[in-house]
Amino acid sequence: MASCPESVEDLQKEVTCPICMDFFTKPVSIQCGHSFCHSCLLRSWQQASTLLCPECRSVSQQREYKANVRLGKLADILKKLRPSGLCNPEGHGKCEVHQKVKKLFCEDDQSLICVSCSQSQEHETHSLCCTDEAAENCRGKLQETVTSLWKKSEVVARQLKIETTKFSLLGMEIDIQKKNILSEFHKLIELLHEGKDAYLSNLQTEGRSTLERQNRRISELTEQSQELREKITELEKECKKPDLDLLQDVKGVLKKGELVLQKDTEPVNTYIPIRRIPGLMEQIFRLKVDITLDCTTADHGLIITEDLKSVIYGGDQEEMPNNSRGLIEFAQVLGTQSFTSGKYYWEVEVPNNTAWCVGFCSKSKDFQDFFVLSNRQVNNSYYLFAQVQHNLYSDTKYRQASVLDLKVGIFLDYEQGEISFYHVKKRYLIYAFHATSFSERVLPFFCLSKTKDCSLTICT
Repeated sequence: MASCPESVEDLQKEVTCPICMDFFTKPVSIQCGHSFCHSCLLRSWQQASTLLCPECRSVSQQREYKANVRLGKLADILKKLRPSGLCNPEGHGKCEVHQKVKKLFCEDDQSLICVSCSQSQEHETHSLCCTDEAAENCRGKLQETVTSLWKKSEVVARQLKIETTKFSLLGMEIDIQKKNILSEFHKLIELLHEGKDAYLSNLQTEGRSTLERQNRRISELTEQSQELREKITELEKECKKPDLDLLQDVKGVLKKGELVLQKDTEPVNTYIPIRRIPGLMEQIFRLKVDITLDCTTADHGLIITEDLKSVIYGGDQEEMPNNSRGLIEFAQVLGTQSFTSGKYYWEVEVPNNTAWCVGFCSKSKDFQDFFVLSNRQVNNSYYLFAQVQHNLYSDTKYRQASVLDLKVGIFLDYEQGEISFYHVKKRYLIYAFHATSFSERVLPFFCLSKTKDCSLTICT
């Protein structure tokens, strides 16, 4: 035969709502026969997309339920009996010192004590109350925590929905940007194709990183939501405990609820920057290298600055030129660097209304080839010439009126055999030598008219 405490406990279970774990309040029964608090059932169905029984998970076709008045009255009776205690309190533990039942609760120490302990010097100035009163106060605090947890849970649920939507939109945005990048690269010439994989890789990496961060954010919110619900269930169960059991570790229980409330996750910056695909000139600018002048190759009369970036003609026209390299009407100097592969770009500021020459010298055992853009005077006017010189034979490929304040951009694609000259300030191509076959190293080449104080500068 079951003991009194066991029978009372069984009876309490029968009048306890499976959702809120408290005595029924306005209980209703649904089609499957299970009963719940009216408000608990409505809240459960409101949050669910399918009308399921919260206990047996059977599906209800309609929102139908009937009030269970008798079950409600029985729950009310047990509610009234609960404060006075239905079980023998002797079983809830005695004072280890006085071997008396702990009937008082010390607010200062947050602990159960017996009457003799209350009269001791340790507790004489402390705030004491009966266990039933302390338990009710504790239940009130727990209920406040539960209410706060529910509010927090609703906020997290809303955040989870927002972040999930943002995750989906991020995927769409990444796909759109990928299509835009492919479309823009499709319009560019062959040189720009080299940047296509890099741009797509950057987007893929950044997009994957952003999605991973966003996914972690969703996972954290999902875990937080689960933790909140578990803590709600745990605290609701704590509320149902008998007074003395509830007060055994009330401080720790409340602390756990507070810790969950304080826990939060930082939002993720989900912004993905839109990339502008640059044009041809912008791509070529990225190939810019540092070019310096080789003092050991400078003709007589040329003065090289300390930074090896500028050259000035400071000699006299009567000085004998170095005729071994062709273009004998100029004073010449080579760059320190030489190239046998790859793509390179640099810029040179050239003088106004005087002769100059910039480009490349391709050197082999028996001869030198020059690919240059030069500025020369013809009939009292200056013109730009694109010239190829093989040994002493010169072939003019292009001619146009000279440009003032010109900054020349020089581009070399060794494998493709291309040498191009650009008007940097206005960003257009002056002339390009195509399909040139290089078999030896090529060097930057600079020339100045043998005019006092004429100069040019390699841009940094």
